[in-house]
Amino acid sequence: MPKNPPKIELSWRDENYGSVYAVAAFRNYAGTFDWSERTHQRFRGCLKRAGFEFHHGRCAYIANKGEGIERKRALCDELARAGFQIVRGDVREPQP
Repeated sequence: MPKNPPKIELSWRDENYGSVYAVAAFRNYAGTFDWSERTHQRFRGCLKRAGFEFHHGRCAYIANKGEGIERKRALCDELARAGFQIVRGDVREPQP
């Protein structure tokens, strides 16, 4: 794990309106501009494995299959395994 893990902020949203059906959706407001290309690749891999895709019209990452809490937990687990520090929006049980 890197000395300074990349930080991510998950701002969970309700995107179930209009033509979009989302079981879980979020926007990332933490600064990712200083991430390396490799870090961006790791992030995209986490999204894919957790069932999320970027929706350009909503500017949000959306999962449209499964159960909402399961998709959220899957993403948090994937990000943690990949070495990301979730500064907001972690839905997993707190670790003692």
